[in-house]
Amino acid sequence: MTYAAPPTREEIARAVALEDAHWAQQPQTEEQGSATAMRIYTDWQAQMAAAQADPTGNTRAAPDPLSFIASVAADEPVTGKERGPARAFWSWRSQPEGASREVGHRFLAQACGESRGLQVLEDTPAGRKLDSYWLGERVVREALARDFQLDLTEVEATAGQVWKTVSGRYAEAAQGPVVAFAADIGADSVLGADELPRLLAHGKVGKENIKFPIDMPRHEQLPSDIDQLLGDETMRSQWRMEDIDPGRSSPKDLAQKLGSMDVPEQLKGSHEAALWRLGLADSYEELNARAAASQRVPANEFLPGVDVRPVARPAAPRGPTAGHGTLSPAAVLTLPSTPAPAQQPTGVER
Repeated sequence: MTYAAPPTREEIARAVALEDAHWAQQPQTEEQGSATAMRIYTDWQAQMAAAQADPTGNTRAAPDPLSFIASVAADEPVTGKERGPARAFWSWRSQPEGASREVGHRFLAQACGESRGLQVLEDTPAGRKLDSYWLGERVVREALARDFQLDLTEVEATAGQVWKTVSGRYAEAAQGPVVAFAADIGADSVLGADELPRLLAHGKVGKENIKFPIDMPRHEQLPSDIDQLLGDETMRSQWRMEDIDPGRSSPKDLAQKLGSMDVPEQLKGSHEAALWRLGLADSYEELNARAAASQRVPANEFLPGVDVRPVARPAAPRGPTAGHGTLSPAAVLTLPSTPAPAQQPTGVER
């Protein structure tokens, strides 16, 4: 089994157990929030004691609890010594094949990390410590402000920044192929907003080395061949779910986004065909209606039993796109001048 294979039933069961155990420890009451805040304070005091006992002066101590939390994100190791070089990333949740319920992709990543030797941020020294601080829980943030006379606004800002800091370090530490446990990726998620852009620009990763063990869901608002194009592993890391949301975008918006993507050579034909079709439609309903109409072939009344495909000439020559630019809808008529096999690209393996 490769590190990027879909989760097995055993790994899914382990993920469910990890998720149940995690949420059983969630601070929910004021007392539990205070206990978590005290643990943060105790860790800060331990850091100060270590700094005072270090004769070399190399051990630094944060001046206050919030600075201590920030130092964990900035300085603690983001690589587990017991794991291999491949790194797992995650976003949101789904119900993978073989699962009896939805499960967080974080826990699928951790379960597969255990069985496949993958690095997972929450299992590294920095991630494990930050995770135990439950900074996403309001009862903990309020306890920090209340019990240690800290400004709640500053506590909120620190809680929002530390995971961005540590996840950025974790992504930059990648040494090769990575595995992204995600279905659709939101533009505002840590994976979509920060980690994937870093990985795409990373000299040791790039689009060819980002793998997806979780199947992409079928997007019914898109014709199947365009959906398959977006589902190719080299493409999935470059778009966000908002780009295909009918309530937030149009086919023309998707064409603009698709035109800016870095497309591998073997997909450029399908990519150009998708750009042209998206650029002709003002809505996803129209896009699908055009796709359905293109499948209907009129019979030739002069040659019974012989199908003849209509032909239209472009109003103006189509300029080259180099695989990245969008085609102007005004440059073509409703029907392309190429034969049907060329205008209907075959599906892309996912």
